[in-house]
Amino acid sequence: MSKLLKFTIILLTVFIYKAKAEFINPTSVSENVETVVESSKSMKDLEEFLSKSDEMILEVKLKEEKEILLKSKRKEIEKYLENGKNILPIIVKTLVEHNLPKELAFIPIIESHYINGLKSPKGAAGIWQLMPETARNLGLVVNKEVDERLDPLKSTIAAVKYLKKLYSIFGDWKLVLASYNAGHNKVIVKTSYHGNTFSSIKKYLPKQTQNYVLKFLATVEVAMMIMEEKKLHKNEPSFEVVKVKGGYSLDKVASLIYIPKEKLITLNPHFLKKRIPDDGNEYNLYIPKGYGKLAEALLNDMS
Repeated sequence: MSKLLKFTIILLTVFIYKAKAEFINPTSVSENVETVVESSKSMKDLEEFLSKSDEMILEVKLKEEKEILLKSKRKEIEKYLENGKNILPIIVKTLVEHNLPKELAFIPIIESHYINGLKSPKGAAGIWQLMPETARNLGLVVNKEVDERLDPLKSTIAAVKYLKKLYSIFGDWKLVLASYNAGHNKVIVKTSYHGNTFSSIKKYLPKQTQNYVLKFLATVEVAMMIMEEKKLHKNEPSFEVVKVKGGYSLDKVASLIYIPKEKLITLNPHFLKKRIPDDGNEYNLYIPKGYGKLAEALLNDMS
């Protein structure tokens, strides 16, 4: 290779590197970085917009569901509230005492229609439709003689404990409702992958759970409106609660206080054998209003 050719190649190489150095200057680099940052901000804005859009869609669906309930399900909801007129005041009082939203008192509208003796094919029971193991973990007695899921007061206290536990996990009432329906482990998994709001995990939940949350929110609005119209919030329980330890049949208690045994049995479905077991535990005995003190005095005399 001639000296002239080598010299020409060296000049060309120097020119190319100089051109690159002029092209990739600090100003260009700065502008490129700013573009990337702006794109990042845009993505965050988009995510926030999509999240808000999901909430807006939920609000629209909630309005639609409410209109459906008012148009075709109002009579049914009125009937369910009538079923619950004796226990609703106790549920609301218990929720307020535990600093929980009183609207949660309407969960049984969906779960059981406030039918205390209701049992599901999957094994849930009572107005809160608690499963046996969940109930035992919450301190209720569930065995062959007694099922305290059917005790409206004790089961309500257990449900309140469960709802408080769920809220301590999620900090969001829509997620609490989803957990109450689908199970908290399932919701924990979904939130760990898809975000910690109901809107972000909704499409990954079972269809039943998606509908459950929406249906509950709409039901609350309709139920509160009906209660206000009919002044149902002024109802008082038609029973009294006496704390008892065992050894008595419901037949015997009914004869002592001169009430029909069928009425006492209906008020106390949690005593599966129609008697209060003598196992050392203290149980709630539900007595028609006005007979509580008499029952307490007579049973204390017999113990």
